[in-house]
Amino acid sequence: MGIFRRRRPATVARAVVRDHTYDDAILDIAAEEMDAGHLRAATTVLAECRDEPEVRALRVEVLGEHAIGHADELLELAKSNGDPDLWLLAGTAFIREAWAVRGSGRADAVGKDRFKVFFATLRKAVAPLHEAAKLLPRDAVPWAQLQTAGMGLQVSREQKDEVWREIVARCPTLYPAHWTRLQILAAKWGGSAEEMMAFAQGSADHAPEGDPVVAMLPLAHFEIFLEEFEEAVRARSALKIATLKLRYFSRVHDEIAAAADKWEAVPQRPHPRALQAHNLFAAAFALADDAPRAKRHLIGMRDHVHDVPWSYVAYLADDLEREYSELANKYL
Repeated sequence: MGIFRRRRPATVARAVVRDHTYDDAILDIAAEEMDAGHLRAATTVLAECRDEPEVRALRVEVLGEHAIGHADELLELAKSNGDPDLWLLAGTAFIREAWAVRGSGRADAVGKDRFKVFFATLRKAVAPLHEAAKLLPRDAVPWAQLQTAGMGLQVSREQKDEVWREIVARCPTLYPAHWTRLQILAAKWGGSAEEMMAFAQGSADHAPEGDPVVAMLPLAHFEIFLEEFEEAVRARSALKIATLKLRYFSRVHDEIAAAADKWEAVPQRPHPRALQAHNLFAAAFALADDAPRAKRHLIGMRDHVHDVPWSYVAYLADDLEREYSELANKYL
């Protein structure tokens, strides 16, 4: 009758925040202004952080999302004003429009017609980004956006490597550029797990203490975890699926812990990607059942949930927020 069976405790509903893993009130105001049709509002918040590449990279990324549907208009404004921030935003908006057409799925799930529109829109980003880079030669952010465009356009490895060198010459620890570089080196984009992991380990090894770019290490492990998980699903191996969730991050726990400790070795300075990094470490330590570290990084992320890694953790679940809440409640 099962009267002595333990019932699972009810999941405490957490106040989950999606798609907002940053703290930048000025950026939020500018995004609202853009949604209201005031496109030039973006230029002020971009201009004031030209010497802060991490802030600038985050702001153009978010504003680019809010500029979807306005890329051509921004391009005309840039041509008439010669403003490097408008050139940068126009190029980024074309990238965002292209990816909105393509979707986030794998290439084999995208039809030929959508791919044609994707490539055509993505090519429009290249010239504005080069113009932005020319107008502000020390700015790493146009090159970071060119890296994203090049990944989508499937340019040669030599061209990708050249753009990467331009980025690190200007900002050797730029977090979103490292994220994209890691994806370029991943097997799903034509690289390999070995090359991707070597890059992630090198990023962690060479990062200054206190820099969240060390989170490239758990990110690389989540990419491998996802590949192995998908293989297990295709093979319909329930045992392998269960084993992966229970054991993968326990096996790689020590090197991820070393990376996390390096980030926490000095008092943490405000960083635009801190919440994203906390997401990666929180998920990795929760799956490794390292309660103290899991709790510390879950508290650090403040229920601001980034799709990576939580969409990987909840790969077979219909409700990412519930899956996150169940795991978070175990440690909080």
